[in-house]
Parts: sequence; C-alpha cells; structure tokens
Amino acid sequence: MKQFHLILLMFFLFLGGCAQSPRHPVQGQATLNTLAEFNKWQARGKIAFIAPDDRQSVNFNWQYTNKKQALTLTSFIGTQVLKLMELDQYSELVVDGKSYTGPESAALIQRISGWQLPITQAPNWFTATRFEDGYELNKAGNIQQASWQDEQGQMWTINYQRYRNFNGLTLPARLTLTHQDITIKIQINAWQFDPQ
Repeated sequence: MKQFHLILLMFFLFLGGCAQSPRHPVQGQATLNTLAEFNKWQARGKIAFIAPDDRQSVNFNWQYTNKKQALTLTSFIGTQVLKLMELDQYSELVVDGKSYTGPESAALIQRISGWQLPITQAPNWFTATRFEDGYELNKAGNIQQASWQDEQGQMWTINYQRYRNFNGLTLPARLTLTHQDITIKIQINAWQFDPQ
C-alpha cells in the first residue's frame, strides 16, 4: 500500500512539473546582454529583394552607432546602389548620386527605391535579440521564427535558418524576412563590434 501511495505521489509531482513548463534560456537574449556593452556594430554580407515582378541581389555593409543606422548597398562589381544614413532629425538616402531626405528610413527607402525593408526595427530582428513575444525557439535555444508589426502597421515574419559564433557571440548568419508577397533573404558573412 505504501508503494502505491509513493507511486501516486511521484505521478502527481511529475504532472506538476510538466504543468509549469519552464522557459528555456534564449541564447539571443543572452547575446543581447553582451551587446549592451557595445554602442557600435557592423555587419557585411549579401541581401536579395524578391517580389513577384522583380528580383535584386546586392552586397551590404550595415552599421549601427549610438542608435543610428547606416546602410550601404553595392553591386557585385562594387558600384554603390544605395546609401542610407540616419541623422538626428531625419534620414538621408543617396541613389544614383542624388540625395533624398525624409523623417523615417523605411518609408524613404520604399519611396525612392521601391524596396520594402523594416529597417527601423532592424537592431531587433537583425541581431535576433529583442523579441519579447511572438517567437519560436529552435533546439539550441536560439530564435527560429518571429513575427512583428512595423511602424506602418505591416506584419513581418522572420525565419533564422542559420546561426554562427562570431567572436563568442551567437548571431544570425542566414535569415529570411517575408511580408505578403515580398521576400528578403540576408546572408551575413562578418560581424564586428566595438566597445563603448
């Protein structure tokens, strides 16, 4: 009889432990704590914009300094396609040697180039570190998929296909963003971080 009670007690303890479903640590969130020590990062790689009637592939150099972004896109032969700089009060975009300005980076890029890119939230999704909810984890504890709404009310989904270790930090190496029939594929070949 005592064995039966012991088995029953263990069974209920097991059920109680399962019901709590503890959260697994998110490597991305741990990386964010490390990234807080830096006010500047830079990433280089390739990006492809895919739409039903258009497909463009370019190299990129993406910089983040003191909460401001700079993005340079170049062709595979080194010709500058687009350069975006976020300044204190506005963003400036240079295309074909002509300069354009606007209050918000994503709207400026779309207006001038026709490409949709949720760049305002890029410090979040680009580093896979700042999703509070709406995300799924892979077996390694890294964010595998996440969804969010940009400042223009458009829903985006991001899938992280591959992570790599860059100088001790687990960071995305390949990812895909989608919005309706728009797909953006990004391959990150190099990360660089500078301390404050």
